[in-house]
Amino acid sequence: MPLIKIQRHYLVSQDEDSITVDVPESILLHWKNDYQKIAKAKGILNSKKKAILAHLETIRQ
Repeated sequence: MPLIKIQRHYLVSQDEDSITVDVPESILLHWKNDYQKIAKAKGILNSKKKAILAHLETIRQ
């Protein structure tokens, strides 16, 4: 799970289990784009996992 640093002035409320923040739409769009890039990269790596591991094993030998 990624950690997110948010400026304190966005904090609306907090309790023992959660925090509530009010962040601008522009920040949410930025996070969404970053998440999509990460998800795409994970998908690429998962589809090539066998080939990558085989290549690493060849290099190790």
